[in-house]
Amino acid sequence: MKHKKITVLVVLLFLLCSTLFSASGARADQYGDAYLMQGDYGTRVTVLQQELKQLGYFQLAPTGYFGPITAAAVTALQADYGLAVDGIVGPATGALLQKLLANPPAGNNPPATGNTRTVTGYYTEDEGNIPSSYNDLVEHGDALTDIAPFWYQLDAGGSGSLHTLDGVSPTETEQVISTAHREKVKVFAMVYNTLYDSGVDGRDVTHRVLSDPNRRQALEDNIFHLLQDRGFDGVEIDMEDIYPADGQLFNQFIAELAARLHPAGYSISVDLPAKLSSQPNGSWADSFDYAGVGRYADRVVIMAYDEHGAYGGPGPIASLPWVEKVVTYALTCIPPQKIVLGLPAYGFDWNDNGTSPRYLSYNLAAQTAARYGAAISWSDGAQSPFFFYTDEYGSGHQVWFENASSWAGKLDLVNRYNLKGIAIWRLGMEDPASWSLIKQKFTVQK
Repeated sequence: MKHKKITVLVVLLFLLCSTLFSASGARADQYGDAYLMQGDYGTRVTVLQQELKQLGYFQLAPTGYFGPITAAAVTALQADYGLAVDGIVGPATGALLQKLLANPPAGNNPPATGNTRTVTGYYTEDEGNIPSSYNDLVEHGDALTDIAPFWYQLDAGGSGSLHTLDGVSPTETEQVISTAHREKVKVFAMVYNTLYDSGVDGRDVTHRVLSDPNRRQALEDNIFHLLQDRGFDGVEIDMEDIYPADGQLFNQFIAELAARLHPAGYSISVDLPAKLSSQPNGSWADSFDYAGVGRYADRVVIMAYDEHGAYGGPGPIASLPWVEKVVTYALTCIPPQKIVLGLPAYGFDWNDNGTSPRYLSYNLAAQTAARYGAAISWSDGAQSPFFFYTDEYGSGHQVWFENASSWAGKLDLVNRYNLKGIAIWRLGMEDPASWSLIKQKFTVQK
């Protein structure tokens, strides 16, 4: 019995030493010709996360699971040092890690890019008592990478031609584009399929164009010539609603558009609605294939807003936990260096009488609270401001909106997941304090 105990003890000591040796060996030479990628787990992933954390790319406690956060950290490392950006740790990335660990960059911070992010501003004309975006462009051009003016609608007849927003003249477009370029701000022509007259469904218009190869090519040609003739830097495709059966046709359109525009040096940005999984839930987001669009677009704006919106009951426009779920799902389909997080600058005022909620800028929300003597509250769970008031007719109201404080956590998400940047809907509606916050959190890419 005594000999058995000694034998067991020796075996346990041997296993312990082997484990320690394996762990240290994994750190010393853990890659070689092997690869680590999303879905992997175990000691080697834990060591990888420790190394990335040591170099400033991974902010969380190591988990041993190679998920979207680890992939985002790897792609940021690869981009910083000029490697192929694929989120996979193979021999080249492994060798780079060992080299950096042997001679860490000053301050153990990522070099070159750090928190360099793109900042896109959606540009519109006056909307009732909400002013146009022009003053924002002039005053905050130093904090913008590009703008996307809301000017070009698919022709209601579905021919593939483009209709310029009523009231927007060639002189005005030239002024906005020249002002932007003077501020070193790129300009993307936004092409959309909404806001038609009564009786015209944007889904039908889009279907007529996408389902006909000749009309689809006409649209691609018209976009190309628009960019060329007006001096745009790229196109922003904002198809707000399409039929689910047209999802693959939409992918084909983006692929063909890329083949048409990329050789001429133009970029393609595509706006997609937020969703939390690939499972259909009956929303218009079901129609879009994140991975398919991400394959051909230069960037994908995930519109992480309207968690509660114009067609539903009151609540936060984009609560922080919900936005993070949107981001982590998007990362399973699209590389982080292509993902732009759409931020709402607006709010809604819901009336208990059941009428449609009122669309509000930050300034209008603040003015409404002041007018009715309402105290603005803060939701810790949503990380969002809100208030209640009763109007002069006795109706109760609930207002949720966005401000610099609610944006702070979202900007942190962009940095934590190493996303490409942010897109603001829309310029002229935001909390003025947001601009200093952006400069504090990001180095704005120009």
